[in-house]
Amino acid sequence: MTRLLHHVLRPLTVTAAMLLPGLAAVPPEALAAEAAVTPKPAPEQDAGSFGLALDTSIDGVCRVPEDGPDLAGDLPVTDEKLEEGRPLVVLAIGSSSTQGYGAPRPEASYPFRLERDLARRYPESRVRVINAGVGGEIAADQLARLDELLAENDPDLVIWQAGTNDALRAVDRARFTDQLREGLEMIRESGADALLMDLQLYPGAKDPGTYAAFVTLMHQVADETHTPIYSRYALMTAWEEDRAHPTPDLLFTDRFHLNALGYACISRALAAAIAHTVEEDEAAPAAPKRVQTAATAAAGVEAGAQRVASEPAR
Repeated sequence: MTRLLHHVLRPLTVTAAMLLPGLAAVPPEALAAEAAVTPKPAPEQDAGSFGLALDTSIDGVCRVPEDGPDLAGDLPVTDEKLEEGRPLVVLAIGSSSTQGYGAPRPEASYPFRLERDLARRYPESRVRVINAGVGGEIAADQLARLDELLAENDPDLVIWQAGTNDALRAVDRARFTDQLREGLEMIRESGADALLMDLQLYPGAKDPGTYAAFVTLMHQVADETHTPIYSRYALMTAWEEDRAHPTPDLLFTDRFHLNALGYACISRALAAAIAHTVEEDEAAPAAPKRVQTAATAAAGVEAGAQRVASEPAR
């Protein structure tokens, strides 16, 4: 995991043509057109048939690198529920890539797919994943509604996808990290596990240095708070650089968001990482792994970090 993150969390000043086009937060002008371009569900195919077709289409593609990314941390509540075959409630909070913008129907969003993937791995547990994604939100917006979401849903695990919109809008970095810490504390006080999900690969960012800084910030907060973090950035970079196994197009027509296949790929990889954590805790519950990404992230974005260091604190 350390090797992978050191390799991929490098400056985002690499030639954009060599990287996967961006796919998360949409600029304001694109958000304005969101309703007009969202495709309608295919009425001729029910949810079950749609899911089976998507399962088939993903087989053999979007390979997960052998050395990660894993969660590099423990999820004690989640582990206990899945090991004992008890119901598991997952709250997925985030922006458009959690909401599922770009998916042809709700069943193609990553939270819906994650529910399906975890249920397949743990058939004795009744897994429910709640989609609390709202397009265009920054961390402050998510924090503002987090307390109510926790009270209403009583989750066992909260997956918090954050950072992309904050980076693209150059949100105050100190405020962003404080909001992450506050939200993680709220999640833990509720009795749920917390899992961060970092930024996706987005070479289309107008300020690559700032974007790189937010990738690093999220890993630093995860390290400081001993919070597992799932690195979409690392995973997508590994996909892009795996020339031996080319990944099919995972993007929606706006070239910012994922399509159905892209969401399915992210979900399957995340479910595998969660399962790997559960299996590790079964084998060695007294020695959970800890996040080791703060130093590697800083080392991996040398040029971006130098640029950030020369800027005044936001």
